[in-house]
Parts: sequence; C-alpha cells; structure tokens
Amino acid sequence: MKNKTYLSFLNNSTKISNDENLNKILFIIIICVSIPSILINLFAIYRLHPNTKLSVFVFRSILHVSLFTTCTCVPFFLIELYFNSYVPLSLILCKSWLIVDYSSIVCLGLLVCWASIQRHILIFGPIHIKKLQSTFKFKLIPSLFALGFPLTWYSILILKCEYNKTENERVQCRPCFENEKIIFLIDTLLSLLFPLFITIIATFLLLIRIIRLRLSLFRSNLKKWRRCKRLTRQMILFSFIYLIGLLPYVLTNLNSLYNFWPLFNSSSYIQIANAFTYVPCCFSSFLSIYAFPEIWKTRENRHHHNHQHSLKTNRRHRKTSINMPSTFPTTSSTEI
Repeated sequence: MKNKTYLSFLNNSTKISNDENLNKILFIIIICVSIPSILINLFAIYRLHPNTKLSVFVFRSILHVSLFTTCTCVPFFLIELYFNSYVPLSLILCKSWLIVDYSSIVCLGLLVCWASIQRHILIFGPIHIKKLQSTFKFKLIPSLFALGFPLTWYSILILKCEYNKTENERVQCRPCFENEKIIFLIDTLLSLLFPLFITIIATFLLLIRIIRLRLSLFRSNLKKWRRCKRLTRQMILFSFIYLIGLLPYVLTNLNSLYNFWPLFNSSSYIQIANAFTYVPCCFSSFLSIYAFPEIWKTRENRHHHNHQHSLKTNRRHRKTSINMPSTFPTTSSTEI
C-alpha cells in the first residue's frame, strides 16, 4: 500500500514538473513572438490607415483586434503561465480577462469568416452590390456584429461564474460554462465550429473560382487577374493562420465533451491548445507585411503611382471616346 502511494506521488510530481517546464517554454515563445508582433502591427496599422479600399477595411479591423488582444489578453496569459495556471488577480479582473479574451478570439474568427465571404462579392459580385458594400454602414455593420455578439454572449456566461481562492489568494481563471456539457457544446458550435466551417468552405470555393477565372482570363485582362490574385492570396493567408490557431482548440473542446482520444485530455495538450488560440492575433501582423505590399510604399511613391494611373486612365478614355462612344458604366479597381 505504501509502494502504491509512493508511486502515485512520484507520478503526480512528475506531471507537475512537466507542466511547469511546458509553461516555461510557452512563456518564452509567446514573449519572443508577441513583442515584435505589437511593433509590426502598429507599423502596419499606421501605413494602412490612409487606404480607404473596401478590401482593406476588414483586414484593418483584424489588425486592430489583434493589437488589442496582444496588448491586453496575452499578458494575462503570460501571468497564468508564470504562476502555473493560478493567477494572483481579483475576481473582477479574472472575469474581465476571460470576457475580453474569449470575445476577441471569436471576434477575429468572425472577421476572417466575413472576409472570406466578402472576397466572393468583391471579385465576382455585380457592380451595384460592390457599390452598396463600399458605403460606410455596410463596412461597419459586420465589424459591429463581430464585436458585439461575442461580448454579449460571454458576458452572460462568465459573469455567473464563482471561483474559490487558494491559500495564496490565487484564482484559477477558467470559465465555469465549460463544465456544463450542453452550454459548452452550444458555445463551441456557434462561436468556433460554424465560423471555422464557413471560412474553410468559402476559401476553398474562392480558390476554385479564381482558378477558373485564370483560365478564362489567360493572356487577356492581366490587370484584373493580378487584382483578383492579390485579393485571393490575402484571404488564403489569413484563413490559414486562423485555422492553425483555432483548429487545435476546437478539437480539444470536442474531445473534452465526447472523449474521443483520452490521451489529449491531459493538462499539457489543453495548455498547448490554449496557447495556439493566440496564433492569429500574434501572426496577423507578420502576414500583413507580405499580403499588403503597399505598406512599404512611401507616400511620394503612392502619390506618383496614383498620378500615373490617372494619366493612363485618361488616355485610355480619350482613345475609346474617339473610336466609339461607350454607354456602359465603368468602375475603377481602386475602389476595392
């Protein structure tokens, strides 16, 4: 009996030491990634701020939410890693962190989901729909929904939670609704699984449609093809980083509900999945540098490029007006 007790004590101590080592590794990795991410995010937001294109607006919103999450939620997660899952915070701060943390992650998912749908409208939609999308209220409504829905939902769920403090006045900040199977399943479906599924389907269909468009535009209208390729590349990059961050967390949630793989219910796998949820907010700034080349253009170069583009457009209109009068309305590609 003593040997069994001693073996269980050794197993528990080994498990605790492994968790502490994992927390230290995650702590170092997140610090090394989040600090340059904040600096690059600030630079990207500053350079994209004058850009009023409709295709850039939703990604500017993603960068703003990512910056806010990296500056507010990531430090609390680092504190949790440093103190090995126990946070020396008051109950108010603990609940506030959980609300903002869960809401910001779901908000990023909803924005990426909307961006994947919007790409179909911008590339293949009719002209009057594009003009309707470019109005301010249609720019703002999806962003307000992506922010308001998770804030309201998680405020209702988390404010009801009650926590017990340890002897060191530390609180283990975990949302209590994860212990209720039905509510946890509804939250996983509404907040994570449905947006993830829509993003995958919309991005996959966009890739198929853009390949068909390339075949139809082969050696003709190369300018339109470059713009469509740029919009598709931006969507694929942000969808990919969103899938990397949220897919492990969704699978861990489903596994905790139905216990498909008992091995993945350990605290180590759950902590890694929780850390992966910060991948979209930390790496979206790095992706923006590659996805938006205009970030590196100076204002003088951008002004010169726009001036040259307007001169070419005027010359083209003069030629077409001399050859034959056109009665069809045209829209500039700079709007999207």
